Amino acid sequence: MRAGLAVTVAAGLIAGCGEAATTAGKPSAAATSAISQPQPFNLFTHCGILTTYFAGRTFYLAEVYPSRVQVSTDPGRPEVPGTMTLLSPHVAAFVDHAGNRVLFVDQLPGALNTPYPFAVGVMSGGNQIGDEQFAGRRWHTAETLPGVVGPPYGNGQDRSTSVGGTFTIIDAEDGVFRSYAGAVLHFSALPPAGCD
Repeated sequence: MRAGLAVTVAAGLIAGCGEAATTAGKPSAAATSAISQPQPFNLFTHCGILTTYFAGRTFYLAEVYPSRVQVSTDPGRPEVPGTMTLLSPHVAAFVDHAGNRVLFVDQLPGALNTPYPFAVGVMSGGNQIGDEQFAGRRWHTAETLPGVVGPPYGNGQDRSTSVGGTFTIIDAEDGVFRSYAGAVLHFSALPPAGCD
């Protein structure tokens, strides 16, 4: 009796595994419709666009330079209304009412160990480097550039002295800026956080 039961259980498992193996690689009907259907979505833009939460997970701005992204903003609102569509399991697209399209990916953008043209800002009244947005993250350094100071205070506006160079992503949390004059700054990625 036990041998017969063992054969029956084994046959059931093999039959079940065969079915699972043939359907595991195919998206379900629900997943396919979720990929192709635009959904109403408000994109938070108050502090710049680096990430958004959609389809149960975090997506990162695909464009490594956030300042290149165009959306129709209303100065009185911290969000831009539009639609979000899951284009593939790893890519989503936001489209605002003016037709501007912003792509998001579910992995941090930017190639490791590749120098990207970049500029850092030395803040007003001193030599502190401002936090920089790049490749889906906000970057921070406590280091300074020798001999470089920001513009004087007194105009009531946020101003900085721009210093050109390259930024290289070392890993998900570390980056290096090299100025064209040869100075080096080490940056760390800040954890995602809200803003004022």
